[in-house]
Order: sequence, then C-alpha cells, then structure tokens
Amino acid sequence: MAYSRYRPVGKHRASFFRRLAHAACLFMFLPSVSLVITLMDLVRPSYAFTFAASFRQRLFPAHVLRGSDTISSHPLWIVSATSKNMHDVGGVECQAVTVDIEVVGDITILEATAKAQESLVEEAIRLDDDDTVPGGIIREGDVYGSVLWPSASAVANHILSRSSFEYLSKTTILELGSGSGLVSIALARGGAMKVVASDYESVPLQLLKYSESKLNPAGYCPRSIETVIFDICEKDVPLPTADLVVAADVMYETKTGEALAHRTVEALRRGSRVVIGCSPGRPGRPAFVEEMKVLEPGLKTEFVEAVGTTRSRVPSDPKTSDPGKQKPVSVLILDLDPQSSLP
Repeated sequence: MAYSRYRPVGKHRASFFRRLAHAACLFMFLPSVSLVITLMDLVRPSYAFTFAASFRQRLFPAHVLRGSDTISSHPLWIVSATSKNMHDVGGVECQAVTVDIEVVGDITILEATAKAQESLVEEAIRLDDDDTVPGGIIREGDVYGSVLWPSASAVANHILSRSSFEYLSKTTILELGSGSGLVSIALARGGAMKVVASDYESVPLQLLKYSESKLNPAGYCPRSIETVIFDICEKDVPLPTADLVVAADVMYETKTGEALAHRTVEALRRGSRVVIGCSPGRPGRPAFVEEMKVLEPGLKTEFVEAVGTTRSRVPSDPKTSDPGKQKPVSVLILDLDPQSSLP
C-alpha cells in the first residue's frame, strides 16, 4: 500500500526531472542548431530558411506561418540568421535585395526567389491552359511583378536627380505596374507629397507594403505609400489622378506597350508629366512608339540611354537564392512634360 500510495508522487518527481533534463539538453542543442542555420545561410539561404521554419514549427506548432506572417516577425533567435535575406509573404518565398539610389541612399525591396518564380510560372501556365480555374496566389497569370527589373533604379535616379525636394513635396505620383515597388519607395523617401503604387496583381503590392513597413527603418518614408489594383490594359477604367506618372519595364508584351501609349497620352492631356523606363529588347516598346504616332502624331517619343541595375547569379546554380552582385546595365528613359511635349 505504501508503494502504491506514494507512486503518484514518485512519478511526478520523475516527470519533473525528466522535463528538466530535456530542457537542459534543448538549451545545449539550440546553439548547435543556430550554428547549422548560420552556416547553411552562407551556402544556400533558401535551405536555411526552410530548415529554420521547419524547426521552429516543430518546437512551437501553434505558430504556423500564414499569409503575411513571416519568420522575421517572430523574436525566435534561432532563425535570426536568415531573417535578413529570406521572407515569406502571402505564401511567396522572397529574398531581400538592397539597391543604392542616388539622393536617398540604400533601399531594400523583396524579390521572389528562383524557386518561388518557378512555382508562379507553373501557376500562370495552369491559368493560361484553363481560365475557368480560379487563381491561387496570382489572379491573372502574370509573374513579372515579383521580380526586380533593371529600369526601376534608372527611373528612380532620373527623377530624384532632376527634381528638387520642393517640387517633390508638392507632387502626387502614380506608378503603373509598380511590381516590387523600388520606384515608389524611392520617391516616397525622396519627399513626394503622395505616392500611389498600382499593379494588376496583388502579389507585387503585398511585397511592396512588406518592404515599406518591415525592411526599411522607421521613418524611412515620410508618408505611407497607397496601393491600388489597376490594369493599364482596361481602357474603360480612367487613370488615377497624379501630377507625375511613372512606369518601369511594363512593356514586356505588345499589348502592354500599346496600352501604355494610351495611358501616356491620357496623362499628358490632363496635364501630368510622364516618365517611362524600358530595358532594351522589350517587345512592347516598338508597339508603344507606333501607337503614340497614331494617338499624337506631333509628339516626339525619343528614348535616351540611362544606367539601370541588374544582378548576376552564379551560372552553375541557376536556382540559387543568392541575390548576386549588382552590376550596371544600359536602359532607356522617356521623360515627357505636357507643356513641351504636346503640340
């Protein structure tokens, strides 16, 4: 009887010491895990991100990453090694990319990793094959907005280097096809009175807002950037009001080139300045020029050369999540003022 009477107490004590031993082991084990993650982060960031997420969820299964909730938003020190570069936004694995912009300095934005881009392309193909199937992450099958394109930095540099703070502080800016949002964030930081970033996919706008709020220091932008779903190809929908309309690398198709021509004329006729950036070889640029000749025969649409930014990846590993080194690339800029451009 004595044994059975005190057995629960003994069991409780054994359980207590067992848990204490487990906690001690875990305490000694965590630094090793952190070291492994750190080493993985140096070699293959995407693997480190996946490993850290899996380990964290096994420790704390109630905290499952969903939607805009990311690893970097939780103060668990074992994943801090990867939080600088890898982020999960709305189910899209992204990497942080920092670009040096004239006048305002470094700006950090998000770009989908190579692996995530492949997944988005597969979804785009699925949507293209069967338009009756509802979209998942993307709604129209456009994956271009999750990538940083070369002319974005050129457009931002062109405007900031040629505009006074006084001008920007009184200017409302609309970016068409904002993508990851480098231009919008740069102009907001430059002191623009109001910046509206538009895209016809929601994923790029989510990346933009995440970058604005979490990847850049507090007070980085004087005013919050507004985002809106807007398709430049929907001609029946009027262009949102703005003093300056900008677009970077949206002429990736003939139809977008033609649509941008209509939006450019629409903006100029209402008194807005238009600045467009385009990387060489874009199939939509010839269509843009020809459509502009039809809409405004006397308007000169002469693009000038500028320097944009791209990044080099390791040729032997095209699927790497390493953002690579920045390198200059030649792009084209068109700057149209309504007072001097329209006949």
